[in-house]
Parts: sequence; C-alpha cells; structure tokens
Amino acid sequence: MPRFVKAFFGPVLGGLALFAVTSGHVPAQAPSIAGVSLGMSARDVRAVLGGPAVQQQSLGMRFWEFPGRGITVIWRDEAAGVSAIVLTKRNAGEIRGVRVGDSSQAIAANWGAPVRVRNDGRFLDFAGRGWTLSTEVAKGKAIEITLLAAH
Repeated sequence: MPRFVKAFFGPVLGGLALFAVTSGHVPAQAPSIAGVSLGMSARDVRAVLGGPAVQQQSLGMRFWEFPGRGITVIWRDEAAGVSAIVLTKRNAGEIRGVRVGDSSQAIAANWGAPVRVRNDGRFLDFAGRGWTLSTEVAKGKAIEITLLAAH
C-alpha cells in the first residue's frame, strides 16, 4: 500500500474534497494515467493494466498494486469506479506533464500554484472539479503523485 494512503488518505479525503475551484494550470477534467481514469470499472482497469501483482482491502477500500509499474489503483467500497490512482515510479506515466522524479519547479510550471501546501511543503495539493492531485515532495522532487476523486 502506498505511503500516501497509509498516512494521509483520511486527511486528503476530508480536506481536498471541499475544494471546488480549479487552481493554476490544472484543468477541470480529471487526467488519465497510463490509460486508467477515475471512475473506471475493475474489468476496464484489468483490460488496460492486466491483473494486479498485489490485492489488498483495508479502511473500506480495495487496492490493486502494480509495483513493477509503480501504480496503485484504489476503489472505495461505496464507489462503483476507480477512486484514486497513485504513482510511485517515474515509468508509471505522467499527469499533465509531471512524473515522479520531476522537480518542484517543473510541477509549478505545469500545474501552477497549489491550493494547499501541507507539512512544511512536503505535500502540494491541486484541485479540479470533482478531483484532486496531491504530490509528495522530498529533496525538491516529486516522490509520489496521487489523483483522487472527490466523492
């Protein structure tokens, strides 16, 4: 299970779901990552990514992990489709021009100013209509990116 989910999923769901405006350069429509988008069914995700290497269930959510690809897909039990997509490796793909490993400057150039900065700059949060992006930054580089549907 990604670090983000273990330590911060609750606060992100509670806080970011409240944002209704688009920040910076982040457009209203939620991005797709590696062919997976928010709201997709498990069958459709399997058709795109294949079967997960690890499946877990915890905290009212199901997690499909693809560690070789650096992707975790998350479903909330009460939601019909994908609720979140977490990227942990550079080869996982990009979200609106940003990949894991990119600098804070590259994030700002592609996404604009965050709507919220948490933990002294460790987490940068961006919002669209019905979705949010959260990037964990360490040593000036993105180490994890999460796309989350606001339910």
